Amino acid sequence: MDPKNLKIYRLHMRRDSDIGFKAISDSQAVRLYEEDVESKIDIRPAFFRDVDRIVHSKAYARYIDKTQVFFGVNNANITHRSLHVLLVSRIACQIGRILKLNTDLMEAISLAHDIGHSPRGHLGEKILNDISKKYKMGTFNHNAQGCRWLSYLEKRFPNKPAKGLNLTLQVLDGILCHDGEVYEQGLKPIEVNGKTWEDHLNEYKDAFHENKIKRIPMSYEGVGVRLADTIAYIGRDIEDAILIKFIKRSDIPKSCTNVLGDTNRKIMKTLIMDLLNNSLDSDIIGYSEEIFEALKRLKEFNYEQIYSRRDLYKSKSSKMSYIENLTYQFELIFEKSLKDLEENNFDAPIFKDHIEYIDDENYSTYFKPLKNQNKLTLVVRDYIAGMSDKYFNEIFRKYNLKH
Repeated sequence: MDPKNLKIYRLHMRRDSDIGFKAISDSQAVRLYEEDVESKIDIRPAFFRDVDRIVHSKAYARYIDKTQVFFGVNNANITHRSLHVLLVSRIACQIGRILKLNTDLMEAISLAHDIGHSPRGHLGEKILNDISKKYKMGTFNHNAQGCRWLSYLEKRFPNKPAKGLNLTLQVLDGILCHDGEVYEQGLKPIEVNGKTWEDHLNEYKDAFHENKIKRIPMSYEGVGVRLADTIAYIGRDIEDAILIKFIKRSDIPKSCTNVLGDTNRKIMKTLIMDLLNNSLDSDIIGYSEEIFEALKRLKEFNYEQIYSRRDLYKSKSSKMSYIENLTYQFELIFEKSLKDLEENNFDAPIFKDHIEYIDDENYSTYFKPLKNQNKLTLVVRDYIAGMSDKYFNEIFRKYNLKH
């Protein structure tokens, strides 16, 4: 190493001294593959480097046009997935600063936690899960798909087949184990020796098959992000619903507003401060009983009055319910793309916009092996799961015109 860079290199190692005993230090970062020489002498700490790899990925770029909750709404103020992950990151790092956790690790998990989300949010995820069962592919969930994108389908170097970003075990574990939908008053990470790569891969495989393992993060950073996810969306979704006149502020139950507040700002502040006060001198990150009960009621309100109600709407151009129409769109794209693969239609969108990116047109590391194993349905699922909402609309129109 150039002697003039030695001082800078030593300075980056001081990162481990800025965190508390509960935190994961950068020196504990574990990668599955040996890094190249240039990466080994990089002045950036391991988890900071993971943040950079994530935000420079193609999958991260597609956040910009992926739905959070509301889609088909002509309002630029509505929260999209790109803003949601940033909000999670800000909240997680605020929690991490007070609890003296590794904020670089929390930022990496936060920014990547929804990267496996399909178009049309959780509704699209449910439809892809139903399609997966129909084609005997097991189950589909965005947590595992995010790990699949970052560990296998994404590429670090141009003009080379995809081999993933070689992110750390701690980051991938946080992505796989995040779950803002679970009702938890408090949580602490897996203890003893944490997890190995074998443990992670077993949980990853289960998530795509039986999906029976209760996934708990291996780090306090992962736990912090898991709770920050809920804090980021619970009040924000209410504000969006009010903005588009889906609900009124007065609809929010008094049993919730009396405890948490009636605006996103108040709700976030109440949840964060309660969580920090209850977690500072505890081995669990979580809420007081009163706040947790109010949060549970607020989640139930959101599901009943916001998330579930969207499915009752009729399509403007169809007599089908909204969910029936959206299911038709997903199934049409799936069937047409599968047919293009089976017939080797190399000019089809799934080749041009998906396989060629991953395989650099030689189709040797991704497409051919799966084709030989009769797993073309997996290629189609990867393709659809990676779509932005705008691209999903374009492909549906293309295939629907030919239908």
